[in-house]
Amino acid sequence: MNNILSIVEVVLAFSFMIAIHEGGHYLVCRLFGVDVDEFALGFGPTLFSRKWGKTLYAIRAVPLGGFCKPKGGDLSGETAEKMYEKPPEPGDFLYASWWKRIFIFLAGPGMNLLSAFVLYFLIAWIVGDKAPMEKPILGYMAPQSAAQVAGLQEGDHLLKVDGQVFVNLYRAKEDILEKLDKDPKKGVVLTLDRKGQVIEKVLKGDLKDPQFELGIDPQYPTIIGSPPPSSPARKAGLQEGDQILSVDGTKVSKWMQMTDLIHHSTTDDIRLEVSRGGRTSVVTLKKIYDGMGKHIGLSPPDAAEFDTRPIGLSEALSQSSLKIATITVRYAGALWQMVTGKINAKDSLGGPLTIMRFMYQQASLGWEAFANIVAFISLILCIMNLLPIPVVDGGQIVLCFVEGLKRKAVPVKIQMAYQQVGFVLVVGLMLFAVVMDFWNLYLEKFQSQIH
Repeated sequence: MNNILSIVEVVLAFSFMIAIHEGGHYLVCRLFGVDVDEFALGFGPTLFSRKWGKTLYAIRAVPLGGFCKPKGGDLSGETAEKMYEKPPEPGDFLYASWWKRIFIFLAGPGMNLLSAFVLYFLIAWIVGDKAPMEKPILGYMAPQSAAQVAGLQEGDHLLKVDGQVFVNLYRAKEDILEKLDKDPKKGVVLTLDRKGQVIEKVLKGDLKDPQFELGIDPQYPTIIGSPPPSSPARKAGLQEGDQILSVDGTKVSKWMQMTDLIHHSTTDDIRLEVSRGGRTSVVTLKKIYDGMGKHIGLSPPDAAEFDTRPIGLSEALSQSSLKIATITVRYAGALWQMVTGKINAKDSLGGPLTIMRFMYQQASLGWEAFANIVAFISLILCIMNLLPIPVVDGGQIVLCFVEGLKRKAVPVKIQMAYQQVGFVLVVGLMLFAVVMDFWNLYLEKFQSQIH
């Protein structure tokens, strides 16, 4: 029953993201006096339709899409030749001035951005500042990390940070990083219990240094959480609860020791010894680059306990704004690196199947995880639709800007070529993504290295 509910949640969430996108186009069309011939949720055969005023409202059979069709059409649904075959009339899309059409195109991605912001804000405001509970006992420290240089040792019990008592290592790390960010030269005084003796150490470090590693982490074992769909770990057959015994032949028992070996490996091919149900297997994975770093898709299981701090309206607004900005910058950077060939599209491009599988995985974890992924995907839809690719909103905005600069419409022949290039590009990318979705699923199901 839970599986069915999760599937329903995914379908409804996907429909919601498309509906608000198309709803944005619809509202601004009406605001600027552009008639809408049809506003549909879903695609395929019509299940229900009714005409109010000049618009046909419809619900179609496949709830994974939708469209807003303005009178006279735009390049996403009509050919340029047909759009310009007769002079536009009042109410036609082309009758609206170029700058009004830009706002119409911006409205769809804008609604996706707004919905992402609202969801992130509501999560922050309702849930509060949520942090996993971590015992303040220091675990493995990477060589040359700030903690090791300061003289901290594995097994030290962290008592205070600059005189303030902490019982949660995660919160202590937040405080240390905040203070280092403000004044890296001054450093932070840490009070520690080392085998019954209370000592103090001064930790320093510059967060702007690309080589900076804090080195303060809890004593996690090497038991993994559920790998994301299409990740190298998932394709190799790793599952939640598996324990990593060695990395490239080096025995490991602590999480940060394991990740340090993977991160600093001189090759992208990683050999793991994995224990599952008393049986041991050896798997080989290849690290992939996602724009922020190379990884294989391993993460620890979700925390059993959380330390939650209530936050006010202004802090919730600030947190959601920062999250939107951070994701946008990172995703835009990753897209640019994919275009320039620094990221392999085969490893990084996810199609609708991968997206829905990831949403399903998050839906099973509860409303907070699911709302987070819906907000994230809605933000990605905003970014993708603003790319200057013909056919999508961003590409059509480019044509409107050119029209505004030249004070006349772009010639129909150029628009036709632009439209055809965009169609081939978008369809090609979608086919590639779908093929990779099924290929990755095949690897997970039938080519698992763990039997």
